[in-house]
Amino acid sequence: MEGPLPALTWISHHRFWILGLGLTAVVVAVALGVWFFMLRSSGTQIDLRQALRLYRQGEHAPGAGTSGRLPPPGVYRYRTAGGEQLSIGGISRSFPPTTEMVVTGPNCATVMWYPLEQHTEGLVVCPVGNRALAMTSATSDEEIAGVRTVDTFHCPNGAYFLPPDPAHAGRWHTTCRGMGQHVEFTGKVLGGSRVQVGGRWFPTVHVRLTLSFSGSESGTNPTDYWVSTQDGLILQERETVDVGEASGPFGAVRYSEQVRLAIDSVAPIR
Repeated sequence: MEGPLPALTWISHHRFWILGLGLTAVVVAVALGVWFFMLRSSGTQIDLRQALRLYRQGEHAPGAGTSGRLPPPGVYRYRTAGGEQLSIGGISRSFPPTTEMVVTGPNCATVMWYPLEQHTEGLVVCPVGNRALAMTSATSDEEIAGVRTVDTFHCPNGAYFLPPDPAHAGRWHTTCRGMGQHVEFTGKVLGGSRVQVGGRWFPTVHVRLTLSFSGSESGTNPTDYWVSTQDGLILQERETVDVGEASGPFGAVRYSEQVRLAIDSVAPIR
């Protein structure tokens, strides 16, 4: 009688290796599936209907105006270009070509940008005298590659969003603080300009606010704003982020973001 086929004999003697190879194949398949369906996900856009709901939830008196120094509450639509990426695995995604910014008041303006359900960020801006506006806090809530990061930090009144005398402001500097973070805040007026919106020209102040992080994260976040001198509304914005985390689920990782925003209309949607 002939013995077992050579291949079957090998399998019989190495069945645990075969089992291991099978499990490895399953693990690799699962990892590839996670990478394709989650890590490479483009994110879920927040549309106008959702933005209006967020506005109505955040506005205590819908339709109520703020002082002339702050942007009127409502939803504003922006033409958008840019995206974000991580330094590992080619993980990246683009922002939608149109995104919404939600402004609520009335004593201070909470200005939240909602490009994706997985990415929101914003500021709280308050009047502080001499027609100046201060950025009293900033927050971001981002989920990319299955990792969610929520950051909030608070700043003193000297963290001007719009300084008292833009024509002679020069530079200003202060320190902001958040959980596990030390944030150096530097501001600079780059000049006055006019921005065209819907066929009309609006006077603006072009300011650059630079945040330098140290602590749980390190890096810089310079952002240029073209701010309406009439009511503090952001007509254009250009943001760059380059921050790193020394340790995490993927080891040392850098996050970067580049985005440009241009408002479609100065009339708020409510």
